[in-house]
Amino acid sequence: MKNFYFSLLIIFIQSCSSGLESKQKFEEYSGPTMEADTVQIIYSDSAVVRVIVKATKQYEFENGDREFPNDIFIEFYETDGAMSSTLEANSAYYTKETDIYKAEGDVEVIGYIDPRKMNSEELLWEPQKEEIYTDKFVRIQSEDQISTGTGLVAKQDFSSYRILNPSGTIYLKEDSSAQEEQKMGIEKDTTTKKNLKKRNVPKE
Repeated sequence: MKNFYFSLLIIFIQSCSSGLESKQKFEEYSGPTMEADTVQIIYSDSAVVRVIVKATKQYEFENGDREFPNDIFIEFYETDGAMSSTLEANSAYYTKETDIYKAEGDVEVIGYIDPRKMNSEELLWEPQKEEIYTDKFVRIQSEDQISTGTGLVAKQDFSSYRILNPSGTIYLKEDSSAQEEQKMGIEKDTTTKKNLKKRNVPKE
């Protein structure tokens, strides 16, 4: 009888231990620890706003990573407060360990210093290097040409860029009316973006 009770006790302890381990595994959580709507992240240098990151929703994780599942819009500014370029995408993910933003979906960069527009499916931005880059297909349109290729490295203000593996360049018609129409199209696009997204730059 004593052996019988002893066996029951061992079984009971083992069952409790197994149940506790299952519960601990079940309760382990790796999702976001914080959720926010309509967020705005400001990067400044010597009290001068240089970058504003905007999104309609943000998830923040325990390790400091951030996810922007719905959209992301980034405004880059010169030291005089003028907007130099914008970056827009369907979604993005920020990795704190590397300090890199990865924008995905319909990614579009518009430069205002030298009017041009870039489209791709993925783009990475490094705030410390003030650089954007990708290994995906890119299409860049300026007033007089359209360039395509795979891979790109550029300044975040999009004042200069380099396509790593160019696949072709289409020079737009030299006909003055066609060039004027193309130029107006780009200027209209950049102006519309600028007006729609323009905000008063906060002072720190």
